[in-house]
Amino acid sequence: MERTLKNGRWIMLKRTGGTNVRTGFYWNLGKWEMATVPRQGGLLPGGADDQYIKIPMLALLVLAPMMGGLYVMFLPFVGFVLVFAYAGRKGGAALRTGFMEVATSVAPRWQPGAAYLAGKRRAKKEEPKAGGEHDADPAGKH
Repeated sequence: MERTLKNGRWIMLKRTGGTNVRTGFYWNLGKWEMATVPRQGGLLPGGADDQYIKIPMLALLVLAPMMGGLYVMFLPFVGFVLVFAYAGRKGGAALRTGFMEVATSVAPRWQPGAAYLAGKRRAKKEEPKAGGEHDADPAGKH
């Protein structure tokens, strides 16, 4: 906990989770969320690793509309970023699939153990048999 001296009194600037505090608005520095403590006081949520700063009411009245305005201003940009990121992922996947199909159709087949060093075997031609029908005279004469 950090403290500062103001008007001869020590004032704590940061408070940890689980400590008893007075009423008000407290900002969690690690999680970026607001914790409200009711009028009668109470405990801050979280454990000893959570750090809080008390936000004065006047600062909250100024900061809340500014944060809402920033949210409204940047929300469309966030939407465009999400849409373009989604389209980029889908387009990249489609291109990758297309390139892989082209690459597999163009690449030679790989067959382990096949050498092909002697070339392809040719089919043998059938030779006419001696004394068969092929030897006969077409006119039927000897």
